Amino acid sequence: MAGRKLRGQEGFSLIEVLISLVILAVGLLGLALFQTTAIKGNAIAAKWTVATELAQDRLERFRHVGSDIVSWNNIVSSNVGFVPGTQPQQSAYAALSSGTAGDNTVVRGTTYYRVWSVTNDTPTLKTITVWCCWLDEYAKWHNVMLVAQRTNAGGI
Repeated sequence: MAGRKLRGQEGFSLIEVLISLVILAVGLLGLALFQTTAIKGNAIAAKWTVATELAQDRLERFRHVGSDIVSWNNIVSSNVGFVPGTQPQQSAYAALSSGTAGDNTVVRGTTYYRVWSVTNDTPTLKTITVWCCWLDEYAKWHNVMLVAQRTNAGGI
C-alpha cells in the first residue's frame, strides 16, 4: 500500500505544466519585444547616418569648388527659410517637399532633402550650413545640421 502512494506523487501535475508554459510564453514575448525595439533603433540610426553622410557630401562639394573668383561667387545659399545655427521651424519644412529648395535624394525608400545657407563673413571667408532633413513614418521631421567655413585666400 505504501508503494501506491509514492507512485501517485511522482511527476508534474497538469496545472504545474500549464503554469510553466505561461511563464515561458511571457518570457519569450518579452524577448521578442526587445528584439523589435532593437530593430527599430537600428533603422532610426541608419537614417541618421545616411543624413549625416549626405550633408557631409554637400559640404565636400563646396570644399572642392575652384579658387577662382567666379567659382567662389557661385557658392550661394539654396532657396530656403532655414536660419544658420538654429533648428528649423516646422513651417520651414513645407518648402522642402515642393522641390523649390536645395536638392533631394531617395535612399532605401526615404527621401532626404538637402538645403544650405551660405553667409559671407568676409570677402575671403564663407560660413556654410547644410541641413539634411527627412520625414519619418509618423510624419515627423528630423534633420542633421553641419556647419563649415570655407576660405578663398588664394583666389582674391
